[in-house]
Amino acid sequence: MSVVGFDFGNESCIVAVARQRGIDVVLNDESKRETPALVCFGDKQRFIGTAGAATSMMNPKNTISQIKRLIGRQFSDPELQRDLKSFPFAVTEGPDGFPLIHCSISW
Repeated sequence: MSVVGFDFGNESCIVAVARQRGIDVVLNDESKRETPALVCFGDKQRFIGTAGAATSMMNPKNTISQIKRLIGRQFSDPELQRDLKSFPFAVTEGPDGFPLIHCSISW
């Protein structure tokens, strides 16, 4: 029997498989163990992982990353308000009181 494990971090993601002979980390398309945890929205396409990291410097306002800090927290949380200053993308309060992330997509 094999078991698959996912580690969704704030900066990167890792996938591993536990088998009879031990634990194997699954390599991504670039033969790396870690994949950046971000999405960059371009004019007519989206870039995920390593491709998103490569294009993020050219389009920071439409690059969504480090959202793990936002998950499960109310928008009014003082720590969250302090973290919002470091994000290049816009975050507002959603209708349910949780953070709502904004980016421009012209598809």
